Amino acid sequence: MNVSTSINVFFGQGPVSAQMKRVYDAGFRHMDINISDWVDMPSGNGLFPASPQEWQNWVQEIGDFAGKFGVTLNQAHGPLFNIFEEGPRGDHLRGMCIPSLEAAAALSIPWVVYHAGSFAGDFQSKSHVHALKEANRRFFDPLVEAAEKLGVGIALENMSDRFSRGQGGRYCANTDDLIDLADSFHSSRVGICWDTGHAHIQGVDQRAELRKIGDRLKVLHIQDNDGCTDQHTAPFYGTIDWGNILQGLRDISYAGELTFEAHMLIRRVPLSCQDAALSLLYQIGCALKRQFEAMP
Repeated sequence: MNVSTSINVFFGQGPVSAQMKRVYDAGFRHMDINISDWVDMPSGNGLFPASPQEWQNWVQEIGDFAGKFGVTLNQAHGPLFNIFEEGPRGDHLRGMCIPSLEAAAALSIPWVVYHAGSFAGDFQSKSHVHALKEANRRFFDPLVEAAEKLGVGIALENMSDRFSRGQGGRYCANTDDLIDLADSFHSSRVGICWDTGHAHIQGVDQRAELRKIGDRLKVLHIQDNDGCTDQHTAPFYGTIDWGNILQGLRDISYAGELTFEAHMLIRRVPLSCQDAALSLLYQIGCALKRQFEAMP
């Protein structure tokens, strides 16, 4: 198990290669590329590679850094939005989903994480859940076809009903629904991403849920919180039982990376302290790795 982090910890602070160098200097040799942040043009970040050439240059810059420093790019996050969102932002991000897979293929990134979409209804109704599944299938079918041609994978992430925003629930907050959706594609290029923070907010027994998922689990988002809000902080800064999670990973013989999505540990401290905070995150990851490896 290698220790990894999303490079979004320094998003907006200089070119992508400069961000990766700071992550490298903190100790990380495995990195998650946060395509989701970079492609969100309407957010006003001013960093979206707007032309085909700028996009190609951005991808090349990442690849050049990884090659020069011997960094493994273990996963990525595709556009982050409700896939049924209407309007210019939704149209733009839907249009960036396949280019994100193409970028992953060019960078030899094996798995790209996406969120299933939701719309309002009775989430206790089998017919509503079925409608959500079918709508998500229609959206993801072309992406899965592209992923199979490109030789990359799509990892569908667990959600939480706390994110429903008046919809009545959130599709794939229920692990059984997440498994059902992933299995419905009948493709080795579709797996599952488990976000520990989302699961904690949902209030599930994470060891039991990981055992359900089994070898469908391809990547992790490791983060902690207070069980109420999605705080994206480091392990032991919230209330998650990390022994329970590590035992669940051991139960299913998980052999992938332990990848942090704990950017708020870094972003909330003064700029002069951020590199030290990221070094601490790396050391926490190493401690979790040792604990995992010591388990029978």
